[in-house]
Amino acid sequence: MENKVFSFDIILQPEFPSNSLVLIQEALRITNQYRINEIFKYKLITVDAKKIRSSNGQWWKADGGLEAIKNPDFIIVIGGNLPVQKKSKKLFSTLRIAHKNLSKIIAVDTGAFLIAESGLINKETIVCTHWETKSNFLERYPDIKIVENIYTINANGLMFAAGGISTLDLILECIKKIKGKNYSDEIAQALIYKPREKSTMQKDDQFNPLIDNICQKSILIMEKNIETPIKINEIAKKLNISLRTLERKFYKLYKMSPIKFYVNLRIKFARNLLFYDDRKISEISSIAGFNYNSVFINSFKKIYNKTPSEYRKYFRNQQFDKNILGN
Repeated sequence: MENKVFSFDIILQPEFPSNSLVLIQEALRITNQYRINEIFKYKLITVDAKKIRSSNGQWWKADGGLEAIKNPDFIIVIGGNLPVQKKSKKLFSTLRIAHKNLSKIIAVDTGAFLIAESGLINKETIVCTHWETKSNFLERYPDIKIVENIYTINANGLMFAAGGISTLDLILECIKKIKGKNYSDEIAQALIYKPREKSTMQKDDQFNPLIDNICQKSILIMEKNIETPIKINEIAKKLNISLRTLERKFYKLYKMSPIKFYVNLRIKFARNLLFYDDRKISEISSIAGFNYNSVFINSFKKIYNKTPSEYRKYFRNQQFDKNILGN
């Protein structure tokens, strides 16, 4: 076991976050460099073996297509900005076969959507994805348990990283499990990084002692009532305070009323759906709790200076390779 070379096949999806890939590459490279031999090896895989573009516009050359996957120790699926818009039955089949052959499968960011589409997630599996896409994930897969931890590890060989730096946290944990703490510590020190536990939450501002606790609790209630908004005076009643007190606290901390904060929260929720999904504008408006499209469009434009349709068209023209949007 000591001389075993561990293999990682990294499947890249269109418009994937390059920062996650680089963190994986560096973690594996550093160990090989320090130990003066190959302990970890990896291949970059795309569905069709063609080069692929990351979300920052950089193009990456693939080492092979899905057929190049030959029972690796780990498969890492790094999702992109449109996780389920171009589904690949071949990819889903590859993931199912690899899982059956006991390859560990790691989903990074929206890679969780692809694992869900492949049918590998059971009722015991705990999933995480980037907090921006959590609501979208729940809309599509309401029966799957999802948390806001930075990463999760399941007994069935499925692991999930929320994206960004959490990718490094999970990779370091994997390396610690297969090679020992000395190896993972060595990488972390080289990257000047202190690994975080999987219990760490993606967003900790909700429980920041420097932020008014009443506002934190109010926002939690708002976030749980996006599609069917709750009245602000009802939120105040739930918290056993007066409406005036709640308004005063929001003005002090956020320089706006709780009503405006709530609307902005729902608009941001809609923005994420525009970014990661292909739903119709009217459907997104309804999911974000707006009864009238005109109110949604006007509210959205006040924040982003574009209508929802203009916003969607703008960022796709700016970021996306048109080839990935075709059938």
